[in-house]
Amino acid sequence: MKLNSTAGQVIAIGTLAVFAAVLSAFLHPKRPAWYRVSSPEELRWQILPEKAAALSGEGDVLWVDARSKKKFEEGHLPNAILLNAAEWGDLMFQHMDRLQDAMGNPVVVYCDTAECGKSTYVAQQLRDLIGLDPVYILKGNWRDIPLGEPGAPAP
Repeated sequence: MKLNSTAGQVIAIGTLAVFAAVLSAFLHPKRPAWYRVSSPEELRWQILPEKAAALSGEGDVLWVDARSKKKFEEGHLPNAILLNAAEWGDLMFQHMDRLQDAMGNPVVVYCDTAECGKSTYVAQQLRDLIGLDPVYILKGNWRDIPLGEPGAPAP
């Protein structure tokens, strides 16, 4: 009987401890940030909107929109080209002259948000298949690039 009582107490205490830990992980005011840590290789290619605008002020930058054709037609950065995964083959050949002119110049690939994976895929393809370098991924919304300010893409 004593064994069951001790085992029951251990299970009850363990359950309460796990419950308290989970509760504090989500409700504590000083809880740790729960996010995926990017690898150094991923971080190397990310660029914030302000840095992208400054990079544009230093020289020629090719802006690549990785969103759908419909979203591109609704609005995009001035002089950007559309190059997405769904239409990769057709669009790549359509923009081959611009891509070749971009050799040795920075390229910034963007989509709607920082979490958008479309730009990561397109940037990797541009590095691996076309040989462009450097190819950055905009970490943020393309609408946050300060247009009309010094160093920003020309309208």
